[in-house]
Amino acid sequence: MSAIASQPIDTRKSLLRSIVVGGGIIFVLQLIHTWLIYSVLQGNPFIGSLQYMASGALGESAFAGDTGTALVGVLFHLIVSLVIAAVFILSADRIPFLRRNIIAGALLYGFGVWIVMNFIVLPLSAAPPLPAPPTPWLIEGIIEHMLAVGLPLAILVRRSASLHE
Repeated sequence: MSAIASQPIDTRKSLLRSIVVGGGIIFVLQLIHTWLIYSVLQGNPFIGSLQYMASGALGESAFAGDTGTALVGVLFHLIVSLVIAAVFILSADRIPFLRRNIIAGALLYGFGVWIVMNFIVLPLSAAPPLPAPPTPWLIEGIIEHMLAVGLPLAILVRRSASLHE
């Protein structure tokens, strides 16, 4: 029997709710970030950024699909956001050290997500490789993952823990 299945139904509902809320927050914050950085500041079409998300599975053909493949990219990004939230929330539920040091752990987790996405997921995907970003954009991307991925999850876990005490 899995660890989750052996927990009371209220705890499982709470964990699922936290995962959905956390994944939703990450999803929205990263879409805003993508629009602001890549479209507004760097002048790239927003639909191209969404199609790039789809290109992880669809390859170059994602850029020929207009709105349809952009929506596929949005769906893929939502799924990835939910998985990222689930890994952290389920880990925080089982690792006492992480619960005691939730902010530091979450910021490190955000950095870890950036590393995994950029050095494992993207290279193994069908997405076309992007040129290395200039140092300021590299630093911005790391900080963004720490603050827009890690920190919201820490706040959510801390808030959830205080509601159950």
